[in-house]
Parts: sequence; structure tokens; C-alpha cells
Amino acid sequence: MPRPRLYNVMEHIPGTESRYLFMDVLEGTAQARVLQPDSPEWFAWLAQLPSFHFKGKSGHFTARSEHKRHSNYWYAYRKEHRQIYKRYLGTTDKLTLVSLEQTARNLHEEALRNLPENELRTTLPQKETSQGMTLGELTFRWDDGVLVVKTPSERHFLNKAQSADLLGYLYSQREAFLKKER
Repeated sequence: MPRPRLYNVMEHIPGTESRYLFMDVLEGTAQARVLQPDSPEWFAWLAQLPSFHFKGKSGHFTARSEHKRHSNYWYAYRKEHRQIYKRYLGTTDKLTLVSLEQTARNLHEEALRNLPENELRTTLPQKETSQGMTLGELTFRWDDGVLVVKTPSERHFLNKAQSADLLGYLYSQREAFLKKER
């Protein structure tokens, strides 16, 4: 299975006002972090990263730390329709959540402005509505990137790390099951 290019991720959790998922591979394996944005821990964490992918409320980009003139500076990159858009983010101490969200929004708007006319959308694509998969009394359904598990009495929303762990477990159990069947 191909590995993702970037394991360091900051992603807004859809359906929430200001909750984000933070993941990295600083200690060898992918792990979720609990961070308070714009805190000293936040900036110390960012200083350790060579790059990260940011997916905000209004856009996304890849940020890379580049060494220039005896210091590290961050730049945001977004590739859309074979064109690369680049923005200067500044030093690590300037990487506040507000500035990252603003940069994502600006890059998204610039990419939309530069779409070829024959690719401009006149209507929004229709979302496929899926009822999910029902097993007994459990229903599993993806809703805007969040795995929802519904029981007869409640709903559970799994974050990205929990969903990845569950899918990894199920995939490994599937392999073991198929090997037994042979």
C-alpha cells in the first residue's frame, strides 16, 4: 500500500467550530497530539516539523520549512490544475491558527480565480447520500470525513486517528481470516 507523502497533519474536524486533529510521526509512528493552538507547546511542536499538511475550514495547503539566511521560514504551497500557488508564512512564531486559516482561504480563492473558464462550475456537484452499512443493530456511515457508528440508543463519532486504527485492525483481521480460508 503506498504511504502518504506527509504524515504531519493539522485538520479541522467538520461539524465543529474550532476543533482540529493534530498528527505527526516525530517519534517513529503516526500519533495524534492534543494541542492548544497558539500555545507555547503548539509553537514548540511546529518547530520540530519539517513540513505539514493543513486542512482548514475554507481550504488546504502544504507548509514547508525552508532554511534561508541563517533562519527557518515557512512557506505554504497548493497545487491546483497543474499550477503551484505559494505564500510566505513567516517564522514559526507567526504560525497562529488564524494565520493558517487565512492563508488556506487566500490560496483557495486564488486557485478558484485562476480556473480555466471551461472548468468553472455552474452548479455544485450533488452529494451522494449513503445509508452506510448495517450489521445487526450497528450502522457505519462516513459523514464529511468522519466515521459515524450508530447503535439503537446513541451515535459515536470517530476522529481520524480512531477511524484509521479501526480500519487498520479490520484490514489485518481480514488478512488473517483469508489466510485461514485457504
